[in-house]
Amino acid sequence: MTEYKENNREQPEVTGSHEGPNSGGVPAVEIEAQPAADQEGNSEAENPSAAEPEQHPLRVYDIIYGILFEPVKTMKMIVQKPPVGTTVIIIILLSLVELLTELYTSTRGGPSNLELDLGMPFRQAMDFSQALRAAAPVLAVLGVLFYFIKWFFYSALLHLLAEFFGGQGKAKTVFTVYGLASLPTVFFIPLNVLAILLFPSSFTAVTTIAGLGVFIWGVILLTIGLREAHQISTGRTLVVIFTPVVAALVLVVIGVVGLMSVISSFIPTTW
Repeated sequence: MTEYKENNREQPEVTGSHEGPNSGGVPAVEIEAQPAADQEGNSEAENPSAAEPEQHPLRVYDIIYGILFEPVKTMKMIVQKPPVGTTVIIIILLSLVELLTELYTSTRGGPSNLELDLGMPFRQAMDFSQALRAAAPVLAVLGVLFYFIKWFFYSALLHLLAEFFGGQGKAKTVFTVYGLASLPTVFFIPLNVLAILLFPSSFTAVTTIAGLGVFIWGVILLTIGLREAHQISTGRTLVVIFTPVVAALVLVVIGVVGLMSVISSFIPTTW
């Protein structure tokens, strides 16, 4: 009798641990599953970016159109995932077309325009025009290489200055933003061709005004992109952009003053 009572006492504990339709194991399963659900909820709360949909890479058309007409929205998307390779291809092709266009307009003007612009005699202007046509491919390649070198070093300088002013961006983001800020040049290319064909007498004035407009547009785009890349204020961004320009002007002034002082020291006082 004692053994029978002890077996009856142990039996509910054994059957309660099994899962079945008539057993008491269903609540136990629910209690064990609840921490796993809570753990998944906590992981999503700790990492909200995992629940967000992944951003698709921007197409070339989206980049060009967005930078020109929706710069703030597009720059924010570019900062999250900079399309470095696509930007390099776009800017290299754009610079090639721009250089070839400038070479075409300079040779299209003929010796008479070179005579007016450079003060050359007509005969020398004709020889210079022919030499320019022959050197056009070499000048195009050298121009692209120079632009790429300037692009690399100047974007690195802007990145260092932005970090000095409290920025927290990445170098490749600034590299991408600086390259895309030159996209307004795409409007300058057909304007050059139309100006040399329709207004050859006022070509210099038209291209100067258009170049100034493109430069201001590019500075605005660079300000927006650098501000979004480093998360700094617009005022600090402008200081970062214009600090190299001001420093270069100061160095030029110092160099000219120093050169003039050296030259004046060799001039006799009797003159």
